[in-house]
Amino acid sequence: MIRGMEALMIRGMEALMIRGVVYGAISLATISSIACAEDLATATTPLAPGTFTTSAHSDEWKIANALSAGPASITEHAAVMDWPANPKDGMSHGRVLRQGTNGWTCMPDVPGRPQHDPMCVDETMMKWLTATLAGKKPDIDRVGLSYMLLGEARQGQGAAPAKDPSQVKEWFYVGPHIMVVLPDSAKDALRGINQDHSNNQPYISLLSSADVATPIWVIPVAKGGDGRGGE
Repeated sequence: MIRGMEALMIRGMEALMIRGVVYGAISLATISSIACAEDLATATTPLAPGTFTTSAHSDEWKIANALSAGPASITEHAAVMDWPANPKDGMSHGRVLRQGTNGWTCMPDVPGRPQHDPMCVDETMMKWLTATLAGKKPDIDRVGLSYMLLGEARQGQGAAPAKDPSQVKEWFYVGPHIMVVLPDSAKDALRGINQDHSNNQPYISLLSSADVATPIWVIPVAKGGDGRGGE
């Protein structure tokens, strides 16, 4: 009789333990689900003052953030690629987060900026970006296009990227814009165009001080602060 009661007690304790494990797993799953939803909500909302973009996000967050850079007609079928750990390695070292079918690629925030700055580029602009980051001549033979509909924050023209973004004395907030790269044979057409990116006017930018750098034409479509998630 006593042994029977002991067996029943042991089975009861085992059942309670199993139930506790199941409930714990369900609770963790619920918490994770809520955390994920909250995380995704920050992919396009303005950053809190004193904080900077970071690569420490889930793939789902990065995809949501990257796709906010362009119009839905493009992002619907665009690939999504994360930035390589070392940009000079080239975009071929970036991790593909989602396959695409239309030749466009979207990237999430560049880490260390005080404003979201995802980007969507076509094949020509990707060629330009990869070569420019590596300090090489892009050899552009046709027009390329890029969207940055959340805008971006930049240092002054020609300034070396800051190792510690909190030490940058002045950031220039550029509103939603598109970027155009011209074929090398036509880049002289950009001569005389504004180079000041603080006045909300179209401007040209090299992004690199290398002698082989090819300029791009940056065309704001709204003032800084008028974009989705801009400052």
